[in-house]
Amino acid sequence: MYNYFNYDYPLYRPPSEAYSQIFQITLGCSQNHCTFCGMYKTKQFKVRSIAEIKTEIERIPVAHRGGIQRVFLADGDALIYPQAGLLEILNLLAECFPNLTRIGIYASPNSLRSKSVEELSQLREKKLRILYFGLESGDEQTLSAIKKGFSPTEMLDFCRKAQQAGLKLSVTAILGLAGRER
Repeated sequence: MYNYFNYDYPLYRPPSEAYSQIFQITLGCSQNHCTFCGMYKTKQFKVRSIAEIKTEIERIPVAHRGGIQRVFLADGDALIYPQAGLLEILNLLAECFPNLTRIGIYASPNSLRSKSVEELSQLREKKLRILYFGLESGDEQTLSAIKKGFSPTEMLDFCRKAQQAGLKLSVTAILGLAGRER
């Protein structure tokens, strides 16, 4: 899409968000200890300020704003952003992009645990439609070995919470993560 600002690389997004406008509302991943993942090892986790994000949104020329229908909020676990600030960001996006239909975001088990169904519903009302969630495995032993930090039952409960709020989930499970012996 449009790049009127400097991204903090590396920058990751799901393949289905290839044509979405990306805004980095966080840098790195709040849960940056999973043994299998090297995506954000070069970054220290940071929640960016509303002022920084507003500046980036406003850098996109008004003439181009009507063409933006989808937005992806990065980096890893952007859903951990404090609720009031996240609602403010979603309101800014709706104001600036009149044809916006969908917002996507990375979510971790920790960020889903921290939000209530009501809070997730508030986000959905502001066009947040899809959460990209790394389940990785449904096997307790594997999750423990990769230091995911949550049990399969807990992760399922978090997913149900998102579904109760009317959000879609795109869940990643990594085949072979347990190794050849398992």
